[in-house]
Amino acid sequence: MTENLAGQRGFITVQGRRVHYRRWGKGPVVLALHGSPQSSRTLQPLALLLREAGFCVIAPDSPGNGLSAPLPTAEQSQVEDYAAALAAFADAIGLQRVAVYGFHTGAGIGAAFAALYPERVTALACDGLASWTEAERLEILRRYLPPFAPAWDGSHLAWLWARMEEQTVFFPWHEARAETRMDYDVSPPEAVHANVMDLLDAGDHYRPVYRSAFTFRPELWIPRINAPMMIGASADDVLREHLQRPPLRNVPSEVFTGAAAVRQGLAAFLMQHPADPAPVAPPSATNLLGLTQGFVECAKGVLAWTGKITGAGPARPLVLLHGAGDDATFFKAALPLLARQRPVVAMDLPGHGASNEGWNPADWSIEGIADEIAGACAMLGLRDYAVAGVHVGGQIAVAMARAGHARAAAILGASIYSPNEAEEILTRGIPSLSPTWDGSHLLRAFRIAKWERLFFPWFRRERAHARMPLAELDEMSLHRRALSLLKAREHWQAAVTAELRFDLVDAIRSLDQVTAFAIEGDPLSVPERHAALGLKSLPLAADPALWSEPLGDFSR
Repeated sequence: MTENLAGQRGFITVQGRRVHYRRWGKGPVVLALHGSPQSSRTLQPLALLLREAGFCVIAPDSPGNGLSAPLPTAEQSQVEDYAAALAAFADAIGLQRVAVYGFHTGAGIGAAFAALYPERVTALACDGLASWTEAERLEILRRYLPPFAPAWDGSHLAWLWARMEEQTVFFPWHEARAETRMDYDVSPPEAVHANVMDLLDAGDHYRPVYRSAFTFRPELWIPRINAPMMIGASADDVLREHLQRPPLRNVPSEVFTGAAAVRQGLAAFLMQHPADPAPVAPPSATNLLGLTQGFVECAKGVLAWTGKITGAGPARPLVLLHGAGDDATFFKAALPLLARQRPVVAMDLPGHGASNEGWNPADWSIEGIADEIAGACAMLGLRDYAVAGVHVGGQIAVAMARAGHARAAAILGASIYSPNEAEEILTRGIPSLSPTWDGSHLLRAFRIAKWERLFFPWFRRERAHARMPLAELDEMSLHRRALSLLKAREHWQAAVTAELRFDLVDAIRSLDQVTAFAIEGDPLSVPERHAALGLKSLPLAADPALWSEPLGDFSR
């Protein structure tokens, strides 16, 4: 794990389920629980306060949210199930007695946890806690949590933006009336976008744990809590008035002037009731396919990786690098098969996928990223390895071989462009995906994902530029690509720019260990592009699930 303002990040397997969590600082543990539909990233302001005071904050993504897998019985799960999952997480990372902080949904889970495991909780701080009337509960459950599914035209993204924006104006968000209007500033586009991305990570899994916030019944849990407890609420919090409802009015509480003041007040309360010191961080998780997921600290940021390093076959290790605006899940189908014969690692490139913290788009160059990837491989204990990459990933693979980092390199699609092609892509092909006030950047990403599969370059929508045969155009495939573009944003633009400016012909001129693969249907895999490199290309099926044998042969 590596620590920065966003926290150390790690994965751990809990009862066969992947859990992603963040950790800040050293000292007595505060177990921090985020609200819905969000992730542990939102707990950074509280965590930094407590870290400066000598505490350790550990914050898991709740089941089904962020990068944590849902509970296997999510559709039937109640708050007690999420409390039990939290106890299993605490066991897995070696926590005994903890102080607990929870925001809204997290507060309900924290209350149930304190009630069910009284010997483990030194104090409970709730940043907003609900006490619904039956009428409120029934109305909210009826309309508040609609299913979330991709639509063929990307309209689900327009809906999502409006829904997340609306919740800063009305409560419930779906009741736009004078009496439901809140006294909030509308969140700026970056803040709305961050919440949108959290829900996009969760997908339809956002609903079960969120539902637990509305089915939570404090009268069943508050009387059972023995630990010191405090409820804080901001003056503009929709749950402020709940502090005066039974049974919450019997709990020490305070209304603060704003969110920052709530955090400071609750942090001060938790500091009065320190728990046990934090144990050493455990290793990263192993998922059900036998693959490990983790993070490694590089010189300029943190890289996320998936693969199998120990216990793999005897063949030469293989490192896999995806293309611009994508992530390591591109290789998801091939990884388990490759791992039977060799150590194998697929990395999210800097600023892409889960490697989304600490990197500066201005630092993007093929040679610079090659050095960062090589450093990560060294820290993972990989030696004498081969590297294979798609498009810009292939250029990075070649740069790693030229610098002596890798024993061999493979390019999957030859990223070479004429001056006219390069200029046109630079000016038209990588538009901004930065958040806009109306959320139009979301739909832009989805439309790019669609047109990429129909034309090359995607913005040249004339028959002469049509791609054949057609790639997958199903809603989920397009949604996955749009989500990966939105995660990369400026790094997608930086990666494409670096790809266009890198002289691949010159880079391989002095190398005799470069293999070229032509992906079926890929516009950068046409024979003349490989011929320009002086390389004979080997065929690859369009489906990465069929790549394990040819890539395995290359890396022997």
